[in-house]
Amino acid sequence: MDPLIVFDCENAVPNRFALAVAAAGRARALSRGAEPRVPDEATAPVELALREIAGNRFQPDEVKPFLLADSVPRESGFGPADEESFAVAKGNPWPPHSPSVRGRCTDHVI
Repeated sequence: MDPLIVFDCENAVPNRFALAVAAAGRARALSRGAEPRVPDEATAPVELALREIAGNRFQPDEVKPFLLADSVPRESGFGPADEESFAVAKGNPWPPHSPSVRGRCTDHVI
């Protein structure tokens, strides 16, 4: 597999996390029998999926669900900031407070 294929994929999916999710979804479909959209030279479904994404073999509507900005509708108004204010309003600290480890350690060496 070409190690630089990720850079070619960033033209279609600019976020690497979204790229990983999109490639995994397409690789899963390929392993279940979907028709490849590029010549089938690769042996692994992941490689085929990345080559398809890098070759712009997808319509924008097919890639759109994997883009993070479009995955949460803006009308919902729910995001990390709202989650934080909701937790603070309920009296819960944000981020959640981790209990102290003081007193849990033993003084002897094993």
